[in-house]
Amino acid sequence: MSKEMLKNLIELVPDEDVEILYKVIIKFIPEAVPEPGELEAILEGRKDRAKNGTISHDAINWD
Repeated sequence: MSKEMLKNLIELVPDEDVEILYKVIIKFIPEAVPEPGELEAILEGRKDRAKNGTISHDAINWD
């Protein structure tokens, strides 16, 4: 079976069952092992965002 055939079969899945299909397919995708420092950087970013909040893209002067 080709990936193209699988894509076509997915189109036949009723909308109410797409979430179930997604959960099954995601099981076959290997998880990436975090690089050194990635988890620390994520935690640092979350702390910074909690402390300082975020800025809208529209509020930034991109020039």
